[in-house]
Amino acid sequence: MIRSSTVAAASFCTVLALAVNAHAQTLPSMPSIHSIPSLGGSGGSMSNMSGGVGGLLGNAMPSVSSAPTGNVAGVLSYCVQNNYVQGAGATTALSALSGRSGVASSPAYTQGQQGMLQTGSGNTLSMSGMKDQMRTKLCSMVLNRAKSSL
Repeated sequence: MIRSSTVAAASFCTVLALAVNAHAQTLPSMPSIHSIPSLGGSGGSMSNMSGGVGGLLGNAMPSVSSAPTGNVAGVLSYCVQNNYVQGAGATTALSALSGRSGVASSPAYTQGQQGMLQTGSGNTLSMSGMKDQMRTKLCSMVLNRAKSSL
């Protein structure tokens, strides 16, 4: 009797493992963060997602290379204004970029001043839901991008 229940339990475990494996193989793969057209708001904004961007991205940071110059200048303005970056290098880069023709009057600049980073393909990342450490890191990346645009 003990032998047949052991065999039955082992058989059940084998069938269960096969079923879980088969189910896992039929699940679609998760899209990358950059391929999701809209997350929680208009224009692809990620600001309304529960858990904030820190929970969504973990330690991964979005690329700032696709952001237009006006948006980079606007986000840099947001970063300087909120003390996420400081110093003469930040204010010099901000003055130089925002002084370019059409930059400060662009909608991308205005959006950036509100802490909205355009990450490309129509997607926008709100910095308001981030932890301060992530905001500071992202602002540092934006400052480096601003400096390289000069």
